Amino acid sequence: MRQELRAVEFDEMKGKTFKVIQIVDKLCELCEKPLKTEEKEVKTLKIIDYEDYSKLLIRTKAHDRVEVDLAENKIYVYNHDYPGDVHPNCVENYRK
Repeated sequence: MRQELRAVEFDEMKGKTFKVIQIVDKLCELCEKPLKTEEKEVKTLKIIDYEDYSKLLIRTKAHDRVEVDLAENKIYVYNHDYPGDVHPNCVENYRK
């Protein structure tokens, strides 16, 4: 079960190695709803001491949302991007 990183205590993560998964929603330029979602594993992270945990909390402020799955030892980092594409329906609605 995934939960927000800020809801996870240091003791729950201490001594574990996590795979960091980046999830990027590619958004339509007109309606700002997802066109597609890309997911990839970007790195492995080990939480040895409280300093590692603190650095993780600081680094994750740059992302839209961060979730942790303690059962799977995965950290999901969510972001969005505007690739310059639009939904075909949005183009039709914009022309009207």
